Amino acid sequence: MNIVSPGSLPNNITMEDIFNGRSESRNRVLANIFKELGLIEQWGSGINRIINSCKEYGLPTPKIEEQNDFMDIEIIRSQDDLQTIKPEVQPIEADYDRLSEEEKQLLLYLLDHNQIVRKEAVQLLKIGETKTEEVFNELMHKKLIERKGKGRATFYKLNHN
Repeated sequence: MNIVSPGSLPNNITMEDIFNGRSESRNRVLANIFKELGLIEQWGSGINRIINSCKEYGLPTPKIEEQNDFMDIEIIRSQDDLQTIKPEVQPIEADYDRLSEEEKQLLLYLLDHNQIVRKEAVQLLKIGETKTEEVFNELMHKKLIERKGKGRATFYKLNHN
């Protein structure tokens, strides 16, 4: 999962500073509203909370980078973790690295939600209907998912065979 925040770090803050809990809001009005709503626990605690949550769940340390004019945080969900949590991943394991990003997204969604309809997939993948249909067809060709129902009642689910 990638979290992208537009805008670079303020000139007086370094990457080392943010790992040490130093912060400076770029929009004080918005920051104060979030604080009043209880959406900010403590100034400067977000990055370390993300890192600690990943450790708590046995995930690799997230990759946190400043890139040009945005901040990028990449949280990686390990394959081993997926297999432990979801035995349904076993048939996917051998081919996982060869799947496209869209195929991986759909499979991960299906692990958590059991089924998906075309409209949900278009929104999830943020691609057009034709490309989404190609992704479904490729996963069915690989025998990783199956189509159920007909017409408007069509949905897709993991192939448990």
